[in-house]
Amino acid sequence: MAKYAQVVIDAVLNNNQVWDYVIPSQWSVSAGSCVTVPFGKRQIDGYVLTVSDQTTVPENLLKPLTGLKDNVMIKPELLALLPQICAHFKLRYLDVLKLFIPSAVRTGKPKRNGERRVPAYQHKQDQPVILNHEQQHAVATVLAGGDEVFLLKGVTGSGKTEVYMHIIERVLAVGKTALVLVPEIGLTPQVLANFKARFGDIVAMLHSKLYGGEKFDEWLRVSQGTARIVIGARSAVFAPLENIGVIIIDEEHDGSYQSDSNPRYQTHDVAIMRAKWHHCPVVLGSATPSIESFYRAEQGQYRLLELTKRANNVPLPKINIVDMAHEIRSGNGGIFGRDVLAALLATLKAGNSAMIFLNRRGYSQSVRCLQCGWTAKCENCDVSMVYHRDDEQLKCHYCAARLPFPPRCPQCGSTYIKHGAMGTQKICAELEKLLSQAGLLNVPVLRMDTDNTQTKGALVKILDEFANASPAVLVGTQMIAKGHHFPRVDFVCVVNADGGFVSDYRASERTFALLTQVAGRAGREIGTTGKVYIQTYMPNHYVYKFVQDYDYLGFYRREIAARQATKYPPFATIVRVLVSGTVDTKIIEVIKGMMQPLRDYDAKHQAFIYLGAMKCPYGRLQNKFRYQILARLRQETAVTTIDYLDQIVHNAQEQPLARSVKIFFEINPSSLS
Repeated sequence: MAKYAQVVIDAVLNNNQVWDYVIPSQWSVSAGSCVTVPFGKRQIDGYVLTVSDQTTVPENLLKPLTGLKDNVMIKPELLALLPQICAHFKLRYLDVLKLFIPSAVRTGKPKRNGERRVPAYQHKQDQPVILNHEQQHAVATVLAGGDEVFLLKGVTGSGKTEVYMHIIERVLAVGKTALVLVPEIGLTPQVLANFKARFGDIVAMLHSKLYGGEKFDEWLRVSQGTARIVIGARSAVFAPLENIGVIIIDEEHDGSYQSDSNPRYQTHDVAIMRAKWHHCPVVLGSATPSIESFYRAEQGQYRLLELTKRANNVPLPKINIVDMAHEIRSGNGGIFGRDVLAALLATLKAGNSAMIFLNRRGYSQSVRCLQCGWTAKCENCDVSMVYHRDDEQLKCHYCAARLPFPPRCPQCGSTYIKHGAMGTQKICAELEKLLSQAGLLNVPVLRMDTDNTQTKGALVKILDEFANASPAVLVGTQMIAKGHHFPRVDFVCVVNADGGFVSDYRASERTFALLTQVAGRAGREIGTTGKVYIQTYMPNHYVYKFVQDYDYLGFYRREIAARQATKYPPFATIVRVLVSGTVDTKIIEVIKGMMQPLRDYDAKHQAFIYLGAMKCPYGRLQNKFRYQILARLRQETAVTTIDYLDQIVHNAQEQPLARSVKIFFEINPSSLS
């Protein structure tokens, strides 16, 4: 008897349609198989949703499968969760199916680019770590908690990683697996080193920066059960683990857990769906939990666990707020305040290390002619090009366009070129001058940002060099801010803390979390006192007072009250419909076509707190214009309103005009820019 496969295929304009194909009699095909099918004149990849001995398609119209990918199979759990994930995030089957199997796996086994390298510094431990009372309580509570969601709030250096490891040890002992997610790829090498030192080769690493061959091998080790612990960034939430015993999301507050490109999904929600399937706990760990997560803990949706002191009883470092406007008024036009520079030099002379944080890469963020006003703008994006001194180029950080740095203004020929706000490259250059003047010529100044960590092994090399040098200075973006543990670091400076205050309702929350995390890198070991300096032109801003006092609860109380008064999440749901394309007028017509029925719906149901259409803050990126519909939905009717919005988007996508544009639907996006 013939067997038929119901297949979702990777075809243009394919939505959630399923196509029937005949399974060749000699093939072993089941739900979750990855296949190749004939579609028109093409051979296209597809995913088998179900296998049946019946079909409603006439026999003369059916075609056989033409390819079957060995060793590549979607796990039954993920396949079962597919409709739930698609419905929750308003995604197509195809988009989610591609998340289950990385492109490197779908396209075959590429050549490996050498062996994976982990940092040489956190070595195999000779003695087991003894947990303090708070840590023991956290471990025992999670293990006894079934499929609950736990919010583990622990100050920086409180030993959250050790709690994770003890939970995983118990999980492995009963034959289960574990999934550990981290927000930054910059954290992955150090976390991997820690876990490999404890658990050995059963640990696999999955993230988007792995080379194709590495990703294929790691994914296969997980799929075949050789690896029982997965460490990875956001996309690793779809790792093909079976019999999961715990899912851990470290630095759970981080915005990178929400995908900001298609397909758009929230990692926490997927993790909770998987945990319900496996009847296992989810642990959300952070020193600064997101406002939404802490609110859920207050409401009883999550269980709160707290680690209130550092694991080794070393005190948290003192945080000093430095008024840079006062520094300028008193004649100091340098990068660092006078006391900051003195403390930095004293730290290095004492043999300790320092970290300098600035969340801007490059040398200068803009270039402008003082004579005619010309500025270096990207031709493809509505943004300034950034000057990179390493290779004397202007670069766009959105589309990767490059231009040679002009010695003269290309518009008027003037040599009076002014550089804008500094980036990490300029900080390094200025530091090298300052250290030379202070007689500290042998102190290495290292930099860590996405510009110099793209090549294989570069990130690990920087981390190793900084860990092994004494003293040394590490300058970096948010890649250095979270999770890293360097015992010799006794000094941290945030060069310009004001850069995070953009027009976004989450701006203060992100700034508070980032500054607290950066501060936590200092003074983590006995023998270091920990000195933190936060430079700002707004020293009286309320966020800095809460950061200085390590007062998360005070900050949360103020923030949650403001959200309730202004009806922002968690007291409302934000929805964004983003439309992009190369023709400005077509996008506007698509937006208008969606707005009218939404206005009619609101007039009837009063569903929206706010509804508006506008150009995006970055109105053109990668040569595509971008417009958006922003809406805040009343919480009591949000579910039905989201369903209606999804139908409006679907209708728009079916219109001929929409064939030249892309429409994306987002619920509570992490950024509105």
